[in-house]
Amino acid sequence: METTGNFLLAFAAGEILAIIIFRLIRQKFAAKNTPIWNAIGKGLLERFMLLVGLANGIQSIVTLFGAIKIGTRLKDSNQDKITNDYFLIGNFVSVAIALMEYLLYNELMKN
Repeated sequence: METTGNFLLAFAAGEILAIIIFRLIRQKFAAKNTPIWNAIGKGLLERFMLLVGLANGIQSIVTLFGAIKIGTRLKDSNQDKITNDYFLIGNFVSVAIALMEYLLYNELMKN
């Protein structure tokens, strides 16, 4: 039970940070007509899957994440630079938050 609690605590802390960071990124780069709840839901799922993989010693989850993101983006190659910048920065931040959640989870498990 302690493992689950530590996992959820690390995930929740990272997601609070994500809300703050992505609000700033969204103001700078996102198109005005982009549905926010759709993006939030996908981000939560992405970081949750990354954290689950990393917490279980499956580092290749990061490679899988990258491949899926590239694969879903190929059809949108004609989109404008602002959208591409938003996509790139968003993905880097999302992976960084998942890694921070993982590091926090490991620290909590040591105690």
